[in-house]
Amino acid sequence: MSAASRSMRRPPFWRFARKRQTETKIQEMPPVLKAAPDRRTWDTLLWQRLWRRKIARRMFYELVGLALMGRRDMQVLNCGYREPGYPAFALRPEWEIERLGFQLYHRLTRSVAMNGADVIEIGCGRGGGARFLAENFGPRSYWATDNSRLLIAGNRLRRRPMGLRFRFARADRVPFKAASFDIGLSVETMHCLSDKAAFLDEMARVLRPAGRLLIADFFYQRDSSPSALSVFKKAVRESAWEVDDEQDWTSNTVASLEADSPRRFGEIARLPRMIRKYVLSFASTVESPLYHQLRDGRAAYVHFALSLRRGSRPARPPGDERLR
Repeated sequence: MSAASRSMRRPPFWRFARKRQTETKIQEMPPVLKAAPDRRTWDTLLWQRLWRRKIARRMFYELVGLALMGRRDMQVLNCGYREPGYPAFALRPEWEIERLGFQLYHRLTRSVAMNGADVIEIGCGRGGGARFLAENFGPRSYWATDNSRLLIAGNRLRRRPMGLRFRFARADRVPFKAASFDIGLSVETMHCLSDKAAFLDEMARVLRPAGRLLIADFFYQRDSSPSALSVFKKAVRESAWEVDDEQDWTSNTVASLEADSPRRFGEIARLPRMIRKYVLSFASTVESPLYHQLRDGRAAYVHFALSLRRGSRPARPPGDERLR
Protein backbone atom coordinates (compact mmCIF):
# COMPACT_ATOMS: atom_id res chain seq x y z
CA MET A 1 0.00 0.00 0.00
CA SER A 2 1.38 3.40 -0.96
CA ALA A 3 1.99 6.20 1.54
CA ALA A 4 -0.75 8.26 -0.12
CA SER A 5 -3.26 5.44 0.30
CA ARG A 6 -2.35 4.96 3.95
CA SER A 7 -2.76 8.70 4.53
CA MET A 8 -6.22 8.68 2.94
CA ARG A 9 -7.36 5.83 5.20
CA ARG A 10 -6.41 7.64 8.41
CA PRO A 11 -9.28 9.09 10.45
CA PRO A 12 -9.93 12.77 9.76
CA PHE A 13 -9.00 13.72 13.34
CA TRP A 14 -5.55 12.17 12.88
CA ARG A 15 -4.90 14.17 9.73
CA PHE A 16 -6.15 17.35 11.46
CA ALA A 17 -3.92 16.78 14.48
CA ARG A 18 -0.85 16.13 12.34
CA LYS A 19 -1.50 19.32 10.35
CA ARG A 20 -1.89 21.39 13.51
CA GLN A 21 1.22 19.89 15.04
CA THR A 22 3.25 20.82 11.97
CA GLU A 23 1.88 24.35 11.87
CA THR A 24 2.46 25.14 15.53
CA LYS A 25 5.67 23.26 16.27
CA ILE A 26 8.38 25.72 17.27
CA GLN A 27 11.77 24.63 16.04
CA GLU A 28 15.11 26.34 16.62
CA MET A 29 14.19 29.94 15.95
CA PRO A 30 16.82 32.06 14.19
CA PRO A 31 17.03 35.76 15.04
CA VAL A 32 14.54 36.69 12.30
CA LEU A 33 10.82 37.24 12.49
CA LYS A 34 8.72 34.21 11.64
CA ALA A 35 5.09 34.06 10.67
CA ALA A 36 2.86 33.65 13.69
CA PRO A 37 1.73 30.05 14.20
CA ASP A 38 -1.95 29.24 14.43
CA ARG A 39 -2.76 29.91 18.06
CA ARG A 40 -6.22 28.36 18.13
CA THR A 41 -5.03 24.82 18.79
CA TRP A 42 -6.59 22.84 21.61
CA ASP A 43 -3.47 23.02 23.77
CA THR A 44 -3.04 26.76 23.25
CA LEU A 45 -6.68 27.44 24.10
CA LEU A 46 -6.33 25.26 27.19
CA TRP A 47 -3.18 27.17 28.16
CA GLN A 48 -4.92 30.52 27.80
CA ARG A 49 -7.76 29.29 30.02
CA LEU A 50 -5.37 27.92 32.65
CA TRP A 51 -3.39 31.19 32.66
CA ARG A 52 -6.34 32.87 34.32
CA ARG A 53 -5.78 30.75 37.43
CA LYS A 54 -3.30 31.94 40.03
CA ILE A 55 -1.83 28.49 40.64
CA ALA A 56 -1.15 27.99 36.92
CA ARG A 57 0.68 31.33 36.64
CA ARG A 58 2.74 30.53 39.70
CA MET A 59 3.71 27.07 38.42
CA PHE A 60 4.69 28.54 35.07
CA TYR A 61 6.98 31.14 36.61
CA GLU A 62 8.57 28.44 38.73
CA LEU A 63 9.29 26.51 35.51
CA VAL A 64 10.75 29.65 33.95
CA GLY A 65 12.94 30.14 37.04
CA LEU A 66 14.15 26.55 36.76
CA ALA A 67 14.81 26.85 33.02
CA LEU A 68 16.80 30.08 33.46
CA MET A 69 18.72 28.97 36.54
CA GLY A 70 22.41 29.76 36.06
CA ARG A 71 21.97 31.63 32.78
CA ARG A 72 23.58 35.07 32.48
CA ASP A 73 21.36 36.38 29.68
CA MET A 74 17.66 37.31 29.81
CA GLN A 75 18.21 39.61 32.79
CA VAL A 76 15.00 41.58 32.16
CA LEU A 77 11.78 39.99 30.93
CA ASN A 78 9.65 43.10 30.44
CA CYS A 79 8.28 44.64 27.24
CA GLY A 80 10.90 47.37 27.13
CA TYR A 81 10.66 51.06 26.31
CA ARG A 82 11.72 52.75 23.08
CA GLU A 83 11.65 56.48 22.44
CA PRO A 84 13.37 58.37 19.60
CA GLY A 85 16.20 60.49 20.96
CA TYR A 86 16.07 58.98 24.43
CA PRO A 87 19.11 60.21 26.42
CA ALA A 88 21.94 57.70 26.63
CA PHE A 89 22.85 56.15 29.98
CA ALA A 90 25.67 53.88 31.09
CA LEU A 91 25.09 50.15 30.91
CA ARG A 92 27.27 47.11 31.38
CA PRO A 93 28.60 45.79 28.04
CA GLU A 94 26.99 42.39 28.62
CA TRP A 95 23.63 44.09 29.22
CA GLU A 96 23.77 46.23 26.10
CA ILE A 97 21.82 43.67 24.06
CA GLU A 98 18.90 44.12 26.46
CA ARG A 99 19.06 47.91 26.55
CA LEU A 100 15.36 48.45 25.81
CA GLY A 101 14.38 46.36 28.84
CA PHE A 102 16.75 48.27 31.12
CA GLN A 103 15.56 51.51 29.53
CA LEU A 104 12.08 50.82 30.89
CA TYR A 105 13.51 50.81 34.43
CA HIS A 106 15.50 53.96 33.67
CA ARG A 107 12.44 55.76 32.33
CA LEU A 108 10.22 54.60 35.20
CA THR A 109 12.53 55.95 37.91
CA ARG A 110 13.66 59.14 36.19
CA SER A 111 11.34 61.30 38.29
CA VAL A 112 12.54 60.13 41.73
CA ALA A 113 15.77 60.63 43.67
CA MET A 114 16.95 57.14 44.52
CA ASN A 115 20.31 58.05 46.07
CA GLY A 116 20.21 57.16 49.77
CA ALA A 117 16.64 55.86 49.57
CA ASP A 118 15.18 52.55 50.76
CA VAL A 119 13.57 50.79 47.79
CA ILE A 120 11.31 47.77 47.45
CA GLU A 121 10.45 46.12 44.15
CA ILE A 122 7.48 43.78 43.80
CA GLY A 123 7.85 41.13 41.11
CA CYS A 124 11.55 41.49 40.33
CA GLY A 125 11.68 38.42 38.06
CA ARG A 126 15.24 37.73 36.95
CA GLY A 127 16.49 40.71 38.96
CA GLY A 128 18.23 42.57 36.12
CA GLY A 129 16.34 45.80 36.73
CA ALA A 130 17.11 45.65 40.46
CA ARG A 131 20.82 45.14 39.75
CA PHE A 132 20.85 48.03 37.29
CA LEU A 133 19.19 50.48 39.67
CA ALA A 134 21.15 49.39 42.75
CA GLU A 135 24.42 49.61 40.85
CA ASN A 136 23.89 52.99 39.22
CA PHE A 137 21.63 55.11 41.42
CA GLY A 138 22.93 54.55 44.94
CA PRO A 139 19.94 53.47 47.04
CA ARG A 140 20.76 52.78 50.68
CA SER A 141 18.88 49.49 50.47
CA TYR A 142 17.06 47.69 47.70
CA TRP A 143 14.83 44.73 48.46
CA ALA A 144 13.77 42.85 45.32
CA THR A 145 10.91 40.45 45.94
CA ASP A 146 9.11 37.87 43.83
CA ASN A 147 6.47 35.19 44.30
CA SER A 148 8.67 32.57 42.59
CA ARG A 149 11.05 30.76 44.92
CA LEU A 150 13.13 29.49 42.00
CA LEU A 151 13.56 32.95 40.50
CA ILE A 152 14.67 34.26 43.89
CA ALA A 153 17.07 31.32 44.32
CA GLY A 154 18.57 32.00 40.90
CA ASN A 155 19.00 35.70 41.70
CA ARG A 156 20.84 34.86 44.91
CA LEU A 157 23.32 32.68 43.02
CA ARG A 158 24.65 35.65 41.05
CA ARG A 159 26.80 38.47 42.37
CA ARG A 160 24.88 41.59 43.34
CA PRO A 161 25.72 45.19 44.23
CA MET A 162 26.02 46.24 47.86
CA GLY A 163 22.64 46.92 49.42
CA LEU A 164 20.69 44.70 47.01
CA ARG A 165 18.94 41.71 48.54
CA PHE A 166 16.40 39.26 47.14
CA ARG A 167 13.52 37.78 49.09
CA PHE A 168 10.53 35.58 48.37
CA ALA A 169 7.30 37.45 49.12
CA ARG A 170 3.73 37.75 47.99
CA ALA A 171 2.72 41.11 46.58
CA ASP A 172 -0.08 41.54 49.11
CA ARG A 173 1.94 40.43 52.16
CA VAL A 174 5.58 41.46 52.23
CA PRO A 175 7.66 40.56 55.33
CA PHE A 176 8.68 44.09 56.37
CA LYS A 177 7.71 46.51 59.11
CA ALA A 178 5.45 49.45 58.42
CA ALA A 179 7.01 52.61 56.95
CA SER A 180 10.22 50.86 55.91
CA PHE A 181 10.68 52.23 52.38
CA ASP A 182 10.79 55.46 50.42
CA ILE A 183 10.14 54.08 46.93
CA GLY A 184 8.08 51.15 45.69
CA LEU A 185 8.42 49.72 42.17
CA SER A 186 6.22 47.36 40.20
CA VAL A 187 7.12 46.50 36.62
CA GLU A 188 4.58 44.32 34.78
CA THR A 189 3.29 42.68 37.93
CA MET A 190 -0.14 44.26 38.31
CA HIS A 191 -1.73 42.20 35.53
CA CYS A 192 -0.86 39.01 37.46
CA LEU A 193 -2.55 40.16 40.69
CA SER A 194 -6.14 39.15 41.25
CA ASP A 195 -6.52 41.45 44.28
CA LYS A 196 -5.07 44.80 43.30
CA ALA A 197 -6.63 46.56 46.29
CA ALA A 198 -4.71 44.29 48.68
CA PHE A 199 -1.46 45.13 46.88
CA LEU A 200 -2.13 48.86 47.10
CA ASP A 201 -2.97 48.59 50.81
CA GLU A 202 0.23 46.64 51.50
CA MET A 203 2.35 49.19 49.67
CA ALA A 204 0.66 51.96 51.66
CA ARG A 205 1.64 50.10 54.82
CA VAL A 206 5.34 49.57 54.07
CA LEU A 207 6.04 52.94 52.39
CA ARG A 208 6.74 56.06 54.42
CA PRO A 209 4.30 59.01 54.33
CA ALA A 210 6.30 60.80 51.63
CA GLY A 211 6.88 57.60 49.68
CA ARG A 212 6.25 57.13 45.96
CA LEU A 213 4.85 54.05 44.23
CA LEU A 214 5.90 53.70 40.57
CA ILE A 215 4.04 51.28 38.32
CA ALA A 216 4.53 50.31 34.68
CA ASP A 217 2.22 47.69 33.22
CA PHE A 218 -0.21 46.78 30.49
CA PHE A 219 -3.94 46.90 31.11
CA TYR A 220 -6.85 45.70 29.02
CA GLN A 221 -9.53 48.06 27.79
CA ARG A 222 -12.28 45.46 28.30
CA ASP A 223 -13.98 46.42 31.57
CA SER A 224 -14.94 42.82 32.36
CA SER A 225 -11.27 41.79 32.61
CA PRO A 226 -9.73 41.61 36.12
CA SER A 227 -6.73 43.40 34.60
CA ALA A 228 -8.76 46.16 32.97
CA LEU A 229 -7.46 49.71 33.20
CA SER A 230 -10.78 50.83 34.65
CA VAL A 231 -10.54 48.17 37.39
CA PHE A 232 -7.11 49.36 38.46
CA LYS A 233 -8.11 53.04 38.43
CA LYS A 234 -11.11 52.21 40.61
CA ALA A 235 -8.86 50.34 43.06
CA VAL A 236 -6.56 53.40 43.25
CA ARG A 237 -9.47 55.77 43.89
CA GLU A 238 -10.68 53.58 46.76
CA SER A 239 -7.20 53.20 48.28
CA ALA A 240 -4.86 55.41 50.30
CA TRP A 241 -3.13 56.51 47.07
CA GLU A 242 -3.60 59.39 44.70
CA VAL A 243 -2.28 59.71 41.16
CA ASP A 244 0.56 62.20 40.74
CA ASP A 245 1.29 61.27 37.14
CA GLU A 246 -0.23 58.99 34.51
CA GLN A 247 1.34 58.48 31.09
CA ASP A 248 0.39 56.25 28.18
CA TRP A 249 3.46 54.39 26.94
CA THR A 250 1.65 52.11 24.48
CA SER A 251 3.40 53.43 21.38
CA ASN A 252 6.79 53.17 23.11
CA THR A 253 6.04 49.57 24.09
CA VAL A 254 4.90 48.56 20.61
CA ALA A 255 8.06 50.10 19.12
CA SER A 256 10.18 48.21 21.66
CA LEU A 257 8.53 44.87 20.89
CA GLU A 258 9.02 45.36 17.17
CA ALA A 259 12.69 46.29 17.56
CA ASP A 260 13.59 43.62 20.12
CA SER A 261 11.64 40.59 18.89
CA PRO A 262 14.43 39.08 16.73
CA ARG A 263 16.73 38.86 19.76
CA ARG A 264 13.99 37.43 21.95
CA PHE A 265 13.16 34.74 19.41
CA GLY A 266 16.73 33.54 19.61
CA GLU A 267 16.54 33.41 23.41
CA ILE A 268 13.24 31.52 23.39
CA ALA A 269 14.77 28.93 21.06
CA ARG A 270 17.24 28.04 23.83
CA LEU A 271 14.52 27.21 26.36
CA PRO A 272 13.34 23.62 26.94
CA ARG A 273 11.18 22.48 24.05
CA MET A 274 8.24 21.57 26.30
CA ILE A 275 7.60 25.20 27.30
CA ARG A 276 8.90 27.00 24.23
CA LYS A 277 5.62 27.41 22.42
CA TYR A 278 3.84 28.70 25.52
CA VAL A 279 6.62 31.18 26.26
CA LEU A 280 6.26 32.44 22.70
CA SER A 281 2.55 32.94 23.33
CA PHE A 282 2.98 35.01 26.48
CA ALA A 283 6.44 36.53 26.05
CA SER A 284 7.06 40.09 24.95
CA THR A 285 7.40 39.61 21.18
CA VAL A 286 5.42 40.47 18.07
CA GLU A 287 4.14 36.88 18.12
CA SER A 288 2.30 37.38 21.41
CA PRO A 289 -1.39 38.25 21.70
CA LEU A 290 -0.39 41.23 23.85
CA TYR A 291 1.45 42.87 20.95
CA HIS A 292 -1.64 42.73 18.75
CA GLN A 293 -3.88 43.95 21.59
CA LEU A 294 -1.60 46.94 22.18
CA ARG A 295 -1.34 47.72 18.50
CA ASP A 296 -5.12 47.42 17.94
CA GLY A 297 -6.10 49.48 20.98
CA ARG A 298 -7.55 46.57 23.00
CA ALA A 299 -4.87 47.11 25.64
CA ALA A 300 -2.76 50.00 26.87
CA TYR A 301 0.66 50.21 28.51
CA VAL A 302 0.45 52.82 31.24
CA HIS A 303 2.81 54.34 33.80
CA PHE A 304 1.46 55.50 37.15
CA ALA A 305 3.26 57.52 39.82
CA LEU A 306 1.30 57.39 43.09
CA SER A 307 1.71 59.15 46.43
CA LEU A 308 -0.06 58.66 49.74
CA ARG A 309 -2.94 60.91 50.65
CA ARG A 310 -2.44 62.76 53.92
CA GLY A 311 -3.85 60.91 56.89
CA SER A 312 -5.04 57.99 54.77
CA ARG A 313 -2.52 55.31 55.75
CA PRO A 314 -4.45 52.04 56.28
CA ALA A 315 -4.59 50.56 59.76
CA ARG A 316 -1.99 47.86 60.32
CA PRO A 317 -3.56 44.41 60.85
CA PRO A 318 -2.95 42.84 64.29
CA GLY A 319 0.30 40.92 64.51
CA ASP A 320 1.59 42.43 61.30
CA GLU A 321 4.75 43.98 62.76
CA ARG A 322 7.09 41.75 60.73
CA LEU A 323 10.82 42.19 60.93
CA ARG A 324 13.16 42.25 57.99
